[in-house]
Amino acid sequence: MEEEQPTRTLSILVENHFGVLFTIAGLFCARGYNIERLVVVPDEEQGLSRMVMAVRCDPKLSQQIIKQLNKLVDVVEAEDVTDKEIYSWPTFTTRKMQQPA
Repeated sequence: MEEEQPTRTLSILVENHFGVLFTIAGLFCARGYNIERLVVVPDEEQGLSRMVMAVRCDPKLSQQIIKQLNKLVDVVEAEDVTDKEIYSWPTFTTRKMQQPA
């Protein structure tokens, strides 16, 4: 039986416009990567969105994915935040979606 890969959490800051999610999903599909979880929320900076996704891969492959994402025009910044993760998935979603008063 094949050993299960660890889950890595990627944070991707992108331009918020039509087709960006499709482009990023296409990158994953074309290379045979699987997105296990995905959350997209508006960023604090207007015109940007933050995508947070979980993928099953080793750290070396994660870095390769990050390099490929950072080459995309609509990607402002992509990073592996697995070791920096502050929030659990549901908490992250809730806190990022709250609008300032």
